[in-house]
Amino acid sequence: MGFAQGYVARGVGPQTAALRRRENDYMKRFMGYMGIVAALVLASAGTASADQVFTTLPGAVNPLTGQSVSATADFSLSGNALTLTLSNTIVGIQSVGQALTGITFTLSNGTGVVITGQSSDLVNVNADKTFTDLGVQALGWGFGVASGSTFELCVICNSGVTSPVTPEEGILGPVSADNKYDNANSSIANNGPHNPFVNGTATYTFTVPSNVKVSDVFFQFGTTPGANISTPEPASILLLGLGLAGLPLLRRNRS
Repeated sequence: MGFAQGYVARGVGPQTAALRRRENDYMKRFMGYMGIVAALVLASAGTASADQVFTTLPGAVNPLTGQSVSATADFSLSGNALTLTLSNTIVGIQSVGQALTGITFTLSNGTGVVITGQSSDLVNVNADKTFTDLGVQALGWGFGVASGSTFELCVICNSGVTSPVTPEEGILGPVSADNKYDNANSSIANNGPHNPFVNGTATYTFTVPSNVKVSDVFFQFGTTPGANISTPEPASILLLGLGLAGLPLLRRNRS
């Protein structure tokens, strides 16, 4: 007696039997998918100390101005050398309130941490929204201990850290398709006190203890202290992304 026939003998029609077979197939696929999720989470946990990427969540705003902001901090560890690649990713930047001007982060071991280098391509933004490229130069951001093993790297600083370049060297978002800052207002374009700006991305290097991990990352935007934006931990971002990716499968299973 076949599988479908067995269901018929028990008062269940062939269509119901076929539906149950499809549900079993979907469940097997879903369990396989969850296995992949678990493997990726474990892999992420195993490599987090070597490379950790923090980013603002979609819809983030400067809490002091209500303007949209977006940034990424990539911490890459090799032995005792920690490299931070800090990027402003807001598209169509309008105001200096959207410029990335600082970051705080906590290290699992804050002993003997020193900054060894900081550099970026600097630009002067002109009145017509074009820019003059000043080339790659050393930056003057301030760096120091905010508290305990929490450190602040900043142009606009919140703790006792000071920066000799305040209020210059804020990080701008990417240029428009025509290679200009088309939406920049007078707080950016031809603004003497704020120029020069960092063109998109800056790189910072530190000496840190081996196997150090980064947590509790906050971005600072604008030229007024207190415009801090928290970020989720990298593993939380991974789980969120994988969970959203699984929604179509769940919907398909229900249908």
